[in-house]
Amino acid sequence: MVVNQQDESPVAIPPVATTVVGAAKGKGATRRRKPPRSKNWFANAERPESYDPLTLVNLARSVELALLAGDPVPLAAVPPFLGAGVYAIYYTGPHDLYAPISDDGCHTPIYVGKAVPAGARKGTVDGRNQTVALWDRLEEHRESIAAVDSLNVSDFVVRYLVTVEIFIALAERVMIRQLRPVWNLQLDGFGNHDPGKNRRLAQQRPAWDELHPGRWWSEHEMMPTPCAIRPETSIKRIRTHLAAHGNQDLRALADANALKGYGQGDLLRDVHDEEETMG
Repeated sequence: MVVNQQDESPVAIPPVATTVVGAAKGKGATRRRKPPRSKNWFANAERPESYDPLTLVNLARSVELALLAGDPVPLAAVPPFLGAGVYAIYYTGPHDLYAPISDDGCHTPIYVGKAVPAGARKGTVDGRNQTVALWDRLEEHRESIAAVDSLNVSDFVVRYLVTVEIFIALAERVMIRQLRPVWNLQLDGFGNHDPGKNRRLAQQRPAWDELHPGRWWSEHEMMPTPCAIRPETSIKRIRTHLAAHGNQDLRALADANALKGYGQGDLLRDVHDEEETMG
């Protein structure tokens, strides 16, 4: 009620409608009902495993995905850089044996590997050390291929990724299992170093050098003992492997079947076994 200033008579003001937030539902309100479930609904419901991004396998896969997202560069022209990490080498040339994976799109690597800083296996890595381990490793691979008459280093490209040391070995094992590179699984020896004079005389030549001779330290006069796996056998293994695993677009990694059932314990065991083999 207010007073009219002209005749000072009271003027009635209509009440203002108000809404009370959170008021109880009225008689006509519709109550939401839970969807009906059958008697055996819970017993028959699927129980998918919760995704944990922090498991070692998934952390290693994140490194793999970061590597595969990068652009490949010619193996013969990798620019100088510092760091340790992982890499994937691809073949793009005309060699008939590797035709199933020879692709400018770089879908299926021929070899994957890692380079760790000095002291990594002994736990004495200095985080402040500016290592050249990864560049040196790629240069070593370039020299190995350049020494071979049946291969041309200009037909090889590489993706590489500098990453923290703790994930390097884990990522390499996951990549080998996921990407199935033929030089890792069917033709041993590409990643070998010169074993030294005494060991050269005692050891067999690597299968890779039997099929692709050219490295000076694996010549017959340097390593007189031939490999137990003959080149004909290696060729057969490579053809069989690439018929099953060649020319696959794995960059998206949409199909994770290669890692089904592969857990943290399996990954750690693989890394440990490799370190034991390397001594």
